[in-house]
Parts: sequence; C-alpha cells; structure tokens
Amino acid sequence: MRLETERLILRKIKKEDSKIMKDNSDILSIKNYFIEYPLKQKNFDYFVEEWIIECEKKLSYYFVLELKEIGKIIGLAGIKNIDDYNKTGELSYWIFKKDRGKSYLMETKIKLLDFCFDELKLRKLKSEVATFNTGSLNLQKKFGMKEEGIFRKENYNPYLKKYVDMKWFALFKEDWKKISPKLKKELKEKIKRLEK
Repeated sequence: MRLETERLILRKIKKEDSKIMKDNSDILSIKNYFIEYPLKQKNFDYFVEEWIIECEKKLSYYFVLELKEIGKIIGLAGIKNIDDYNKTGELSYWIFKKDRGKSYLMETKIKLLDFCFDELKLRKLKSEVATFNTGSLNLQKKFGMKEEGIFRKENYNPYLKKYVDMKWFALFKEDWKKISPKLKKELKEKIKRLEK
C-alpha cells in the first residue's frame, strides 16, 4: 500500500522502521504516546511488529511518511481499529519533532481522510487525544472533528506517572466533504509560502 501527496509518500511500515522511530523520539512525544519511559528499542520493535500483523489482517493501515524529494522519513500515520460492519476507523499520526511546523501533518491528514472516506468507504472516523495535548486538540477542531466525550483517567502515562483523561473526536464523511475544499486550498497556500 502506497499513497502520495504533493510532498510526501505514505508507504507501508516495515520492521526496520522501528529504529528510525526510536532515534526520532523525544520526551514530548513519549508523553503523548504512553510507552515505557525511559525509551527502549524493544517498545518500538513490539509496536511495529503488531502494526504489521494488523495491516496484514486489514484491521489497520500504518504508513511511514517520507519526503518525496529526498526519501527522508519524517513520521508515521495510521488508520486503526477499522470496523467494516459499522464503517468506522480511528486516525493516529506522529510527525518527528524536527519536521514539525511545515504542514506535513495537515498534508498527511487530508490524504488519510480522503483515503478513508473514498477508498475504504468508511462513514465515520474517530480520534483519541490526551487532554493536555493542545496541539492535537486544536488540529481535531480545525479538521471539523466534533468532540464526542471525555474518558476520565483512561490511559496510564508512564512519563507523567498518572492516568490521564482522553477526549474522543469524530468526523463523518458528509462533514469532511463540506470542509475539505477549504482545507485543501489552505494547504496549497501554506506549501507555496514554505517554498519561498
């Protein structure tokens, strides 16, 4: 499986990608992703192996994000917990710290939403966000995702050493079709500005 955007290639994740994930992890990322701290390669190896199995079973799609021009890996994105009967799925993404601020996440999310609604024929996409992750909370709202609820003390965060609240957001296909032209236009303008 391979998807493309103007600047990115979203390719299927491979076992050897776990080292790149570990090497590009920072404390803020770990705080948001709830994996064992201090960072250990075994955690990343385990996740990648699990994701590959989920992809083979068509329960999920996990992609490595590569810059088209130079092949540099800048992050990961996924569509997980796909429910073919109810036509739902859940989005996840991670742009490496040094590659943030260049609209790669916006570009990735637009492509994933189009893929989910047009190719996978899903009707609803969900996203779970820690309540302290303000950047991701704002991104959900920007993309028209509506808050559906808060799960109090839902996930244990080993870095913070406490259970944290999680907000659930959702986006329906019909709402994406209304908001996507505006976001796609905004992305094109941002890319033009970044190229100057």
